[in-house]
Formats: sequence, structure tokens, C-alpha cells
Amino acid sequence: MSRITEIVRGDLKAAGRNVMTGIVLFGLVVIPMLFAVFNVLASWDPFSRTDELKIAVASADKGHESDLAPISLNLGDQVLSQLSRNEQIDWVITGTDDAVEGTKSGEYYASIVLPEDFSTSLLTFYTAGTEPTQLDLYTNEKKNALSTVLTEQGAEGVITQINDTFAEIIGSVGLGVVSSLDNYLEEDDTKAAIDRIEARVENIGVQLRAGAQTMRSLTGMLDSTAPLLEGAGNIARAAGAQFDDTGSDLGGGADATDSLDSTLRSAAASLEEALSSTADSYSAVGDRLDSLFDSAGNAGTGTAATFTDLAARVQQQTDGFRAVRETLDDTVGAPLPAGAQAGYDRALAGLDAAIDRSDDLHDRLTQTAQDLTDDTADAQASRQSVQDALDRASSAVDSAVTSYRQDLQPQMTQLGDTLDDLGDSIGTVREDLEGVTASFADSPGSLQETLDRARSATVSIADKLEEHADRFEEMADALSTAGETGDFSKLARAAGDDPQALASQLAAPVAVDREAVFPVASFGAGMTPLYVTLSLWVGALLTAVFVRPRVDGEGETYTRAQAYLGRFGIFALTGLAQATMVALGMIVFVQVGAAHPFLFTLCCWVTSLVFQLIVYTLVLSLGSAGKAVAVLLLVLQVSGGGGAYPLQLLPGWFQVLSPWLPATHAIDAMRAAIAGVYRGDLWIELGILLLFAVPFLVLGLWLRGLLDGYNRTTTEAIEKTKVMA
Repeated sequence: MSRITEIVRGDLKAAGRNVMTGIVLFGLVVIPMLFAVFNVLASWDPFSRTDELKIAVASADKGHESDLAPISLNLGDQVLSQLSRNEQIDWVITGTDDAVEGTKSGEYYASIVLPEDFSTSLLTFYTAGTEPTQLDLYTNEKKNALSTVLTEQGAEGVITQINDTFAEIIGSVGLGVVSSLDNYLEEDDTKAAIDRIEARVENIGVQLRAGAQTMRSLTGMLDSTAPLLEGAGNIARAAGAQFDDTGSDLGGGADATDSLDSTLRSAAASLEEALSSTADSYSAVGDRLDSLFDSAGNAGTGTAATFTDLAARVQQQTDGFRAVRETLDDTVGAPLPAGAQAGYDRALAGLDAAIDRSDDLHDRLTQTAQDLTDDTADAQASRQSVQDALDRASSAVDSAVTSYRQDLQPQMTQLGDTLDDLGDSIGTVREDLEGVTASFADSPGSLQETLDRARSATVSIADKLEEHADRFEEMADALSTAGETGDFSKLARAAGDDPQALASQLAAPVAVDREAVFPVASFGAGMTPLYVTLSLWVGALLTAVFVRPRVDGEGETYTRAQAYLGRFGIFALTGLAQATMVALGMIVFVQVGAAHPFLFTLCCWVTSLVFQLIVYTLVLSLGSAGKAVAVLLLVLQVSGGGGAYPLQLLPGWFQVLSPWLPATHAIDAMRAAIAGVYRGDLWIELGILLLFAVPFLVLGLWLRGLLDGYNRTTTEAIEKTKVMA
């Protein structure tokens, strides 16, 4: 430890004795602060001076003469007049050609051209089939990268103001024209026009009232649909319950289908196995018959026992035949279709014959065993009788096998497949019923919920239509009264005494009460984490350029670890000074309004130390190549750190790379310090940031020696160029 502090003290003394070194260190400390301060101030509030953006407006409007009143109106000229007095945007009133050409040359950021039918389109909005008024908007996307966003999206900048102001002025002009009709209506020849207006207004009121009545009828129809929907749901639920209830016909039938299928396949397998094993057994008995009789004279008692055992086994086979025969008779015969009954009968007849012949063989074997025991048998006669019985039994079994395979097995297989299909169909119907039942339930997206929403919508629409119908009837009464009495003031009041106020309401009928969860002072304050992080990385790069990373005497006077940690001391002190100056500049001079000033300063300290360690280790371990790697990391972190744009808007590979960049976590930690900490997010990000120091400490303390050969080769190659240093 003393060796490390010795290196640090030596570096500080050397910096204090040399004026030029002190000047360089002062510049290293100040430059990151200047970088951050200038960039944050430049982007502090870029949307507050939109009144200096030049937007050209031109009108090609030819005006409009209404069939209600013989007066010509040119709303385009009135719009230009209103815009010339508006100070929210630097409106430039000009001609169509100049507006378009000025946008191309960059004199204007955008231009708006009112079409020839502008007045006609606005003043005939009430006519069925009328399309919305179209304005031609020209934008110069080459003039500025942000201008495209401002003009095309209009979410946070100039175009929002253009739309709001323009809509308000257009509404003011249109409603002002309606209000000013009072002057014209005071003339003697307006009675015919009044009658036409009254008829149209009254007709609109009638149509609105009819529309409201239609909505009421639709509401009643929806109300009457509710019981039908409920009944359908009950039916579906009852049907589903029938499938689940094994005691019901449907549930029992479903289970019975599965049981019958299982029984059929089990019976088929049992019969096939019994017939095959019996045929093999009889063949084996036939092969041993001669040897048994030949040995009868020498060991009569033993041979008799063998015949007794054979008889018992034949009896077992016969009992197995009878069990399979009963199973076929009980479970298979009934479900078979009528066309398969003849084959089924033949298979049973063959099986009965095999049972009879097996009984005969059993009796013959039993008698032979008894004769051998009593020593009363004629060997040749017994042999022949047993052989005949065995041949008949084998022949009967073979016939039963043939009959089963030809007459019964195909029918049982077909019936099993049919039962499988029936089981699948039952399962499908059950699933369909479950889906239908779910759609009838009161869950989100169900038919009941949709019906409730539709009913609420029809009631609301009907109320609105009746409200507007009342207003049109009131206007029709006012027109009628004005025509009879000559007092047209009521008509003006129907349109509104203050067109400007009404136009403002129409332009922005909905107001948003914006409440920031984690507020920041301005757009620039929100960009502060990015610019501060970049400034500290730039500071680390500059420090690595001006401060020698290698210590004289490394490997001789000092060990590698001592030299590494000792020289890092001057890097760390420089980084802390840079971070302190940047934090003070943001808090005191720029006044970013950090919610936690000390935590913001702490974030700057930790970020600067980690950045200094990374850059210092890269340059010490890789030489000039390390500087190049540090610059490459800076390039990646400008956008990959997520300081300017949300990561979700960046390309996919940026989103994958971002968590592996130290700047990402430094920026997130500073955001928490400026806007507010949520569930310890600041400490989590600082912890992750500190983890980036671990691999570089391993490289600097232990792995760096492996790169000595590479560094010597690289240094010699650079010196040979006599250009690079």
C-alpha cells in the first residue's frame, strides 16, 4: 500500500512543480463541465421559440355564393387576415408559387395553401356526402432533422400550434360569417331566404328527432335480446352439464362409448391370442405324441402323468375359449350392424366347434392317462385315437382362426374405428359447448358485456340526438319569429354573440390536465443525464491522452499491481474533480432542478471513477488500440445508452446491446437523482455500473502481462511508420 501512495504523491508533486502540467490538468477538469453545460443549455427549451419559425400561407380560394342568400363570401381572405395578426407562429402571407418555392429553398419551414374550393367546402359542410376540407401542407424535410417530426407528427412541437391556431381562426371566421348575417337579414328582400333557412333547419330537427327515436327502438330491441341471450346461455350450460354428468344420457353415453371401444379391442386381442396360442399348443402336443407313447413301456406311470397334465392344459385352453365366447356374445354381438351379423354367427360357430373338439381331445387324453396307469391300453390303438382327436381339435381351431380373421375381425376393427370417431365427435361437441358457454358469461369480451356496451351507447346517442334536435327546433322557432316580427337579433344569438370564444371551444373541445409523475424542469433537464454521461466519458478519454498510463520502474521498483493502482490514483483524482465540476455546473449554473442534488453528485462521482478505470485500463493494456476501443465505446453509447430516444424506438440490436453498456446504467441512475427515486432504482443502477469495473480490474491487475508481447510489436510497428505516435 505504501508503494501505491508513493506513486500517487509523486504524480501530484510533479503536477504541482510544472506549470504546463497544471494548466493541462485544469483544462481536463473544466472541459467536461463545458461540454455538458453548453449542450444542456442549447437543448433547454427548443419549443418555446416557435414564433420565430416561418410558415408561409397562401390562398387560392375563389369564394362561395350561398343559395340561401345572394352574398359572396371568401373565407380564404379572411383566414389570411386573421393569421397576419396571430403571433404564435411567424406567418408569412404570400402567393401559392412563392409559398411552395420558399419551402423548397429553405426560406420557410413549411407552407400551407388553401385550395380553390376552400370557402365552398367550409360553407357546405351540412350537405350530405360532403368531404372534409383539405389543405395542402408542404414541408422541407431537408432543412432540419427535427422539422420532419414537427411537421409530420405534430405531437410536441410546431404543427400542434399550427393546427390549434388554424382551426381556431377558421372556426372564428366561419361562425363570424353566420353571426354577421344579421345585417343582411334586416333588409326587406330576405323573407324568401328566411323561409328556406327555416325549412332546412326544421327538417334537420325532424331528422334528428327521428334518429333519436330509432336509437330508442334499437335500445328496446337490445333490452328484449337480453332474456334470449340468458336463455341461450342456460341451454348451453345445461347441455355441458349433461356431458359432465355420467348419470345422464349424454354423459353416460359418452362414457359408454369409451367403455365399449375398450371392451371391443380387449375382446379382439383376447380371442386372437387364445386361438393363436391354442394352435401352437396343439402343434407342440402332436410333435411329442410319438415320443410319449414310445416311452410308455419303460415308464408308464410317468407317461400317464404327462398325459394328465396335457389334458389339464387342454381344459385351460377350452375354458379360455368359453370365456372369450361369452364376452363376444355379451358385448360384441349387440353393437354389430345387421350386415356383419352373418359373419359374427359363422365366427361363433367356428369357436363352438373348436370348443367341442377341445373337449373331445381333453377326454381322449384323460382316458389314455387312465389306461396307461391301469396298464390295460393297447398302445397303438390309444396312439391313433389321441392322434385323431388332436387332428380334429387342431383342424377346428384352424377353422375358428380363419373364420375369425375373415368374418369377425374386420367388423370389430371397423366398429372400434367408428367408436373412436364417435368419441372424438362427442369431445368436439363438449369443447364447442364450453366455448359457447364462456361467450355467454359476464366475462370481458362476452356477448353479455358487448350487449351492455351497445345498450349504453344507443341510450347515449339517443340523448345527444334529442338534445341537438331541441336546439334546431329552437333555432327554427327563432327564424319563424324573426320572419314574422322583423327582429333578427334572436338569430344572431342562436349562432352566438362571441364567435371567437365559440371558435376556441370548437378548436379544442377537450383539455388535458397533465400531471407529471416524476417532473423535470424542461426538455434540457431531461437530456442532462445523457450529456453529463458523455462529458465524463470524454473527460476520461482526454485524461488518458494527456496523462501517461505507464509508471517508470514497473517490474523493477514496483510490481505490476502497485504500478497499476498507483497511476490510477491520478486518473481517479482527475475524474472526481471532473465529476464535481460537472455536477456543480448542472446544479448551480444551469439549475436543472435535481430532486436529490447530493445523489446526483454521487452518481457523477461513481460514473467518472468507473469510466476512468475502463479507459485507463484499455489504454495501459492495449496502447493506441485501447484508445480506439474507448472511442468506439463512446460512439456506441451515444445512442445505445438510451439517453435521447426510448430503447423501444431503436433497432433491435441496439436494444440487445444497451444493457451491456456502462452509460446505460449511469444515465438511468442520474435520471432517478434528477426526477426522483422509485423503489431504489438509483442504487440498483449504480450497483450494476460498479460491476463493469470488475473485469477491467482483472485485466489490469493480472491479465495485462499476457499482452506485453503484443504491445511491443504494436509500438515498434507504429514507430516504423514515422507518422503515427
